[in-house]
Formats: sequence, C-alpha cells, structure tokens
Amino acid sequence: MDFKNILVAYDSSSFSNRAFKRALDVAESNKSKITIATVVTGVYQPSIGFTMKYSEKMLEKHTKTLQKTFSNLESAAKEKNIKISLKILQDPSVAKAITNYVNSHKFDLVVIGSHGRTGLNKMILGSVANSITQKVKCPIMVVK
Repeated sequence: MDFKNILVAYDSSSFSNRAFKRALDVAESNKSKITIATVVTGVYQPSIGFTMKYSEKMLEKHTKTLQKTFSNLESAAKEKNIKISLKILQDPSVAKAITNYVNSHKFDLVVIGSHGRTGLNKMILGSVANSITQKVKCPIMVVK
C-alpha cells in the first residue's frame, strides 16, 4: 500500500515526537508528503468557563511556540528530502478536530502517538488516539 499523503497528529509530547519520527520513516520509503496537524483547544477562564477566545498576546505567544516547533520538525524532514506542512486546527475537542480534518481531506495514513493514560483517567477522559482510530476513514498507525 502506498502512503503518499500522511497526517501526523502533533502536540509536542514525547509520544507525538516518536509518531513524527515513524512518519518520516514511512514518508521516506514512499516518497510521501507529511502534514503536521496540531489543535488549539482554547483556554479556561474562571469568570466565564471554557472559551476559544484568545487575547492577542496569548495567540502571539502560542503561534511563536508552534513556529519554533514546526521549524525543528521541518529541519528533520528536510534532511530526508520530505516535504511537510503545518495545519493549526481550533476546536475544544482534539479528537473531533483531527477526525473532521482527516475525513474532509485525502490522507492515506494518519500517524498518532499514544498518550499513555491508564486507569481511571483513561475511563473518564477516554483516549484521543482511540477516538480517532474509530472515526477516521483511512489507515492509522498508533505509535507508543
């Protein structure tokens, strides 16, 4: 099976870093392009609760952090001659944002890191990776 268009769900965790490295390996052998998708989930403000509204200063800080991270990923991809792009999604639900984006575009593979939640946290919060694997319409690689 050819994987020409790969999406990596990325949150800067060690799990997503490993997922990115695995996606690079797959992309190198398939001459693929990679889209790095990250999700801005909003902020919790005690006075109003959860909101997707950011102050200009907060958005600027978040964007700078993402650009620095993406620059590092881009350098790693460039070493292997792999073209990558960044997509910043906004939604309170990471799983919903990734699922909707993947299902509305033509990806051949989604690579996502497992996050390692266990016990009660996993039962209550569920798993982003688990939710995505159940709802996207293309092959998925979950990297531990």
